[in-house]
Amino acid sequence: MKLKIFLRLSLIALAIIAFACQKDEALPDLNPDAGPSYIDIENDGYFVTLGATPAPEGQTGTWRIYNGENGRFDDVNDPKTNFFGEPGEKYIIGWELSRVGDYEASLIDVSFRKLNPVIMAYPADTTFNNRSLYLEAEQPMFGATGLWEIIDGDGGHIEYADTHKGQFIGDKDTEYTIRWSLNYGAKSETLEFTFVTDELKAFAGTDELDIVTSGDTKYYNLDAFLPAGATADWEIIKGQSGKVYTTDNANSLFEGVADTTYSLKWTVELDGEVSIDTVDVRFRGKWGVWKDSRDNQTYRFATINGLEWMAENYNYSFDAGVGSLYYGYADRAVINSGHAVETEVDRKFYGRLYSFQAAVYAAPEGWRLPTIIEYEDMLVALGGPLYADSKIKSDGESGLDLNYPGYFQRYSSQDPALRNIFDLQDSNGYWWTSSVSDDGLVSCYGVVAEGDLPGSVIINQGYSMSVRYVREVTK
Repeated sequence: MKLKIFLRLSLIALAIIAFACQKDEALPDLNPDAGPSYIDIENDGYFVTLGATPAPEGQTGTWRIYNGENGRFDDVNDPKTNFFGEPGEKYIIGWELSRVGDYEASLIDVSFRKLNPVIMAYPADTTFNNRSLYLEAEQPMFGATGLWEIIDGDGGHIEYADTHKGQFIGDKDTEYTIRWSLNYGAKSETLEFTFVTDELKAFAGTDELDIVTSGDTKYYNLDAFLPAGATADWEIIKGQSGKVYTTDNANSLFEGVADTTYSLKWTVELDGEVSIDTVDVRFRGKWGVWKDSRDNQTYRFATINGLEWMAENYNYSFDAGVGSLYYGYADRAVINSGHAVETEVDRKFYGRLYSFQAAVYAAPEGWRLPTIIEYEDMLVALGGPLYADSKIKSDGESGLDLNYPGYFQRYSSQDPALRNIFDLQDSNGYWWTSSVSDDGLVSCYGVVAEGDLPGSVIINQGYSMSVRYVREVTK
């Protein structure tokens, strides 16, 4: 009896052991694999496609967020689901495998790059931009939205505030603080800047007096500034045969003819306030035009034989009354011929008469006195003195336009009292060169209204003569 009972117990024990072994073979260990982490992701929609290993048969796989706000899964039971988050947020998520009464999790990190607002420029003030300002930020990307706001300052408003290119309009002489915000979901990043407005100021551009273009018809793109929120209009107020193609466009195409100086008016209006500015435009034909920054006088110049020659007598006030003077104006002086140069028109036409030293030192940057050789070479290039004579005088085809300003001599022996004399106005013209002999005599070149051909003379430095500077070709 005891033996039978022992055998039964043994069989039961063996059956339990066998069952247990079968159970272990049918139920493998929970071994979840959530796949790789995703760090600093930036894309449209702020999402990643997860890469977990699918749950084995008999187990359930579930995604879960352990850390981080406002994240979501398309399907929490799909190992390859899309996970959505927000910029600047760091998430810890897990892929859990479970069966009745038991589970294990594998964790990964997912983070998204934070919003990064960028303003293209931070104005310290609005001297150029008047009392309005063009606002420009880097365009929002990846589903973010942007917004401009005035957070400090009275009387202002922003047009197109929900675009990255807004337009601020405020009152003059007022301090404002502007904020640019990037927003996505619950996330927002901002930048701010403060500036002071100015009054409305039209800006028509800088004068362009020597525009070099090819072809008979001349074109130029105007370069005015249109303040934010304003309207404007071009008008030609000086010069014939000019055309502004789009009168309300700050950068309109302008058409004109060579050797004509055009003045254009740019009228700007903002909220009933008006400001006006003008700009001068000129296309090079026979002449270029150069402006002396020291006194803003302009001078035509002609390109002849590889040099640019001033086509007008120099008129800069250098050591006035001593180093340079106008015909007829000097102490103890007499006028043997011609008349005193009094009007602004005459002074521009005849120019000043300079001592040799003044002629050297008055030269503007980039310009110099020619040598007598350069003058003689120019005559040769124009066919020699005989043929060059008419070409280099006023209205000649070379464009040099030499005229007859006369000269000034100190303590002249022509006068019984050795007074200073002015002579030969409207009959002779003489211009200094840089060619000086060892004994201090200077070569001048000259023209005569009637009779002699153009040539040179050598004189002492007791005279004052006209000046035409030259420079190397610049265009």
